[in-house]
Amino acid sequence: MPASYLDKLDFSTPRHHRLRERIWREWCFARVAMVHFRVRLLLIVIVLLGGGLLFQRYEPEKRHSLPEATYYTWSLVFGEPPEEFPASAVLQGLFFLVPIIGLVVIIEGIVDLALLVRDRQRCERSWCTMMATSLSNHIVLVGLGRLGFRTFHLLRRLGQTVVVIERDPTNQFLDDVRRDGSPLFIGDARREALLEDCNVAKARSVILATNDDLANLEIALDARRIAPKIRVVVRMFDQNMADKIRDGFNIHIAMSQAALSAPAFATAAMEASIVSSMVVDGRLVVMQRWHVREAGPLCGKSVGDILAERGFSVVERRPKDAPSGLFPSADTRLVSGDELLVQGPFDKLSELRDATAAVT
Repeated sequence: MPASYLDKLDFSTPRHHRLRERIWREWCFARVAMVHFRVRLLLIVIVLLGGGLLFQRYEPEKRHSLPEATYYTWSLVFGEPPEEFPASAVLQGLFFLVPIIGLVVIIEGIVDLALLVRDRQRCERSWCTMMATSLSNHIVLVGLGRLGFRTFHLLRRLGQTVVVIERDPTNQFLDDVRRDGSPLFIGDARREALLEDCNVAKARSVILATNDDLANLEIALDARRIAPKIRVVVRMFDQNMADKIRDGFNIHIAMSQAALSAPAFATAAMEASIVSSMVVDGRLVVMQRWHVREAGPLCGKSVGDILAERGFSVVERRPKDAPSGLFPSADTRLVSGDELLVQGPFDKLSELRDATAAVT
């Protein structure tokens, strides 16, 4: 289907679905941040509890509870002594050391958190791994070239969850994926560990859209080994090789760019009204715009009659003075002035053109 036609398609993702995705992404980022700061948090806890126990040990006459003694240590962190300078040498050392250790850890943590929030790419791999491991029934897309990016864009507009793998860190489409918020992995998908990070085991399907046929085949076999029931869609430049791979390795769909593009180029050269084309079981199937004319072969016919008599279907009907409608009912009568989008074998539509030419 031509790119311009896809760009005009109107898909709408519910607002609550986008909000749920945003909350989920932020929750995954918070979990990554907790892992990132776990050493600092553990150090703060050790300092507070350790200081609290020392207050209890060396000031037994004051009978500090553990929460109270811990609060004393917390106050020392910010240089606010909770009591007069103690007589115990251990607590005197605590009064000097805790503010230094505490402020260094806290200030460093605040600065690091600010940088982490500002530049999330610092923890992108961990963040995306966290997101991917919480997914199921998602789609893994390998290769973010022009074909891969258009596939990603269309899947996202359809509301599908996509995990992307791209080998080139300077790829021009990476920023678009990051703005979308989808999990993104930079690396060679032939590494099985990277497929595992993408949670291929729970994925619905994997799309291999790189420009390397052998790499696509290797990744397909790795994905099938990890998840034997996963649906595999492979891009191949050699259609003969694509056919052999599909049959020999039980790959669900193996397509070459040439095989997909050739029908579109050929039919565009023959008829300006043809919107799209594909080959189904060796037959060329096209989708074409058609105007119903007075005394023409379609005028006065119902949609059901056309399918039964002509062997093609009406996908869209646009009356002259009414809004268009997709898939009109079988009893809908066509009148002069209707604009149709019809789909069927190319030879059947050629017969329609010949019949129209005979009456005009």
